[in-house]
Amino acid sequence: MTQRGFALLAVLWTLTAITAVAGAALAAVRLGEATTRNRVLLARAAWARESCIEILQARYAQDASLRGLDTVDLGRGTWCAASLEDPSSKLNINLADRAALATVMHAVVRHQSAVDSLVAALLDWRRGGVLADLWELRSVRGFTDTVVTSLAPFLTTRGTGVINVNTAPREVLSVLPGMTEEAVAVIMMRRASGRIPNADALVGWLSPGSRAVFLASYPEFVRTAVFSAPELVGVVAGGARGTPLVARVTLTTVPVAGRLAVIRRETE
Repeated sequence: MTQRGFALLAVLWTLTAITAVAGAALAAVRLGEATTRNRVLLARAAWARESCIEILQARYAQDASLRGLDTVDLGRGTWCAASLEDPSSKLNINLADRAALATVMHAVVRHQSAVDSLVAALLDWRRGGVLADLWELRSVRGFTDTVVTSLAPFLTTRGTGVINVNTAPREVLSVLPGMTEEAVAVIMMRRASGRIPNADALVGWLSPGSRAVFLASYPEFVRTAVFSAPELVGVVAGGARGTPLVARVTLTTVPVAGRLAVIRRETE
């Protein structure tokens, strides 16, 4: 190869190297821009989330029956939404005993042998620790996606284990001490027209037979039943429109004097 050929080859290699370096630099710039943009969007989403917490607090102060916020447009392309759940309307699977778990599961699964198997598997799992989230049940033997989805309206991993007489579905009310079919029916009927104030009011609405059963378990009932939510768990989300980035937080709150006192914050 001539000297001119070597020179041309060297020029071509140099141009190729420069192009590669320039491409890498451009890719780095684009990556940096994307990273910066995502950080800005996440910051805006977090701002929207915190704003939603304040909105939720303000609206709860006006209406203590509030259980969430539909999507709120906060302007400048941001939005937020929130939900409030009463964990005492469900059975705490980390604290419930065998009988209570079987009662609730039987309402969904129906077959007694399947119920016994599921309860045994769950109790065996609990010996190694608690479940942090209901959907972790899918890791327990026998709990398929379908089974967990069917049980979700009745089970929770949050709360103190007490059951709210004014919000729990009949499947959960049935696990309370002294509950006959009549007592559950009376609770559901009375709730349709207002709140049940206390256990003594419930006693007065029962027939003599159901009243006797209820009073025999009265001490256990008042230890495990409440008539208003001791805690509310809020899930608050904020985001920027046109992006999948969402900032979420789960708040464990205690309703006090027309506001929600936050006792635990879990930020995603």
